[in-house]
Amino acid sequence: MSRRLHAPDDEDKPFIARWNVLVRILLVESSVKAVARSAMDFADFDDGSSCHPSNERIERETGLSERTVRTAWQVLRGLGMAERVGYGSPHRKLADEYQLVIPEWWQSLPIYGPHVRKFTCLYCQKLITPQGNCAVKVDGDKEKIAFQLRRMVFCPAPRATKGRDALDCLTEWNESQRHDGERTWNQLGDDTWKLFRQARADEW
Repeated sequence: MSRRLHAPDDEDKPFIARWNVLVRILLVESSVKAVARSAMDFADFDDGSSCHPSNERIERETGLSERTVRTAWQVLRGLGMAERVGYGSPHRKLADEYQLVIPEWWQSLPIYGPHVRKFTCLYCQKLITPQGNCAVKVDGDKEKIAFQLRRMVFCPAPRATKGRDALDCLTEWNESQRHDGERTWNQLGDDTWKLFRQARADEW
């Protein structure tokens, strides 16, 4: 039986421990996780304040490109996990300053459950490892994050095979929905989050 993680908002735990749990369970690209973990090394362990590593420093420590590091910061800001409290100056070699945050809505993010179990494909019922992903959409001075939940709740598309076309589980599920007169994935809107939680089956 897998051990249950403490919740990211458990105030009895130090900030660094709660931050690390949230980063661990987030279903996003590994590059975002790497930058988030590296950022914590430069922040106050008690409250996540005074975080101002340069992107160049994070590049060296993570092995990521500058563009990837900048995108990761956009994601963390869009998720509400990093608040920019001061702007740096490239000419003076000063980096932006951040306050790392455990957002109040952390349970609404695409995350593993407290036992970090595999998900169950909504169509074939096989256990799968959800494919974390996100895309940044800039709206004025705000970064909005979009997720492809379908990549987290259905088996990955099969590789092309010679002589026959193998349908992926999302396509099969959509066909089943049409046959039953139900909405397909693209018609579900925010109800896809209900199916995300169903596939996770491990609630906080």
